[in-house]
Amino acid sequence: MKRFLKKLNEPFPESETPKENVLNVIGVGIFITFFLYFFNVGGMRSYSGNVFLICMGFGGITIVIALIFDFFVSKVLHVKRDEPSWTFKKWIFYMLVLLIFISLGNYTYYVFLAGFKNIGWEDFWAMILYTVAVGMFPVVFSGLITQIRSNQKHQIQAADLQSNFPKKEIHHEIVHLFSDNKNQDFQIHIDDIFYIEAMQNYVSVCFQKDGKTQKELLRNTIKNMEVQLQSTVLIRCHRSYIVNSDLIENVEGNAQGLRLTLKKLEEFKIPVSRKYIPILKELIK
Repeated sequence: MKRFLKKLNEPFPESETPKENVLNVIGVGIFITFFLYFFNVGGMRSYSGNVFLICMGFGGITIVIALIFDFFVSKVLHVKRDEPSWTFKKWIFYMLVLLIFISLGNYTYYVFLAGFKNIGWEDFWAMILYTVAVGMFPVVFSGLITQIRSNQKHQIQAADLQSNFPKKEIHHEIVHLFSDNKNQDFQIHIDDIFYIEAMQNYVSVCFQKDGKTQKELLRNTIKNMEVQLQSTVLIRCHRSYIVNSDLIENVEGNAQGLRLTLKKLEEFKIPVSRKYIPILKELIK
């Protein structure tokens, strides 16, 4: 139980791309369709008409509601699910709310199948409780397996990268980091930059000067910075971060990907998304 409670506060991996997420949701909808049909859940075989099509209706409702809910959470609420703050317990709460919405959709479909007759509040609450009760155990169990496997995979990758990381080099070149603010001019030795972080319409450049860690806010995007800094030791490692690869001291793995510790900045961890791990692998060759 203690191990499970600890897992609740650890990062949880999410789908890396929208396409992957859509495919996962479709897979769940297909599973629900066949599960209802073959196991005759709720007496599905007692319905008149094509029972398989009726089961497909429940599966289709699951797909549509899951995609709409995901869009709302990501695009409207702007919840970031590739950050360390997105933990297993937050994912469980997300899935609980999603199951409640799916149960409401299922109830509406059930009322439609019944011809809007002889339906009361007992059926309404029964549908919600049944959907949540049946869905939560496999959701939590599958989520726990996903977290454990992802964590083990990235720990192995981190150990492999750490043991083969290239020897640090010294670069004396000066880079000119542009800003949309024409009155702002920022030039710096590339070796002095720790990382660059995206902050909405700005980027924050974390660097060292006179032995102290400082930050400079530039009006620009992380994408523009990435293009500008191509072919340098500053590499994109996350949706929100560009890191100085020559300052990487340690690589750790968690369920969401890797985390980097930089020289002279040991207290701060730079996240590495799964999609950027191949870039680090290429770097050490």
